[in-house]
Amino acid sequence: MSRRYSSSTWTEVCAFWGMVVAGFSHFFGGLFKGLVRWAFSDGEVGRILTRIADVCTLLGNIALLVAIAVPAWQFVKYKTKGWRVFYWISLVLFIIGVVFGVAITF
Repeated sequence: MSRRYSSSTWTEVCAFWGMVVAGFSHFFGGLFKGLVRWAFSDGEVGRILTRIADVCTLLGNIALLVAIAVPAWQFVKYKTKGWRVFYWISLVLFIIGVVFGVAITF
């Protein structure tokens, strides 16, 4: 009996599950925001659903970060130092953008 070994790399796994989590969280975040606009424009329920939508957006952005950062590192890790520095600067800017984007909504 032969053993089956996975041919998936860590990069492919991160990219796939990051896409799945980001897709679902952005979909349900948008659904909650639409529900708030349609039915609960004022009141406590509207605020709660808006917070849920914000958390879903945050989770989606974190999943995208993982899905993007790992393959991007695989791309630059054997390149020159300039490429690696550019990678880290871009990653930090992305993280700051996510944090500010979510912090403004809270």
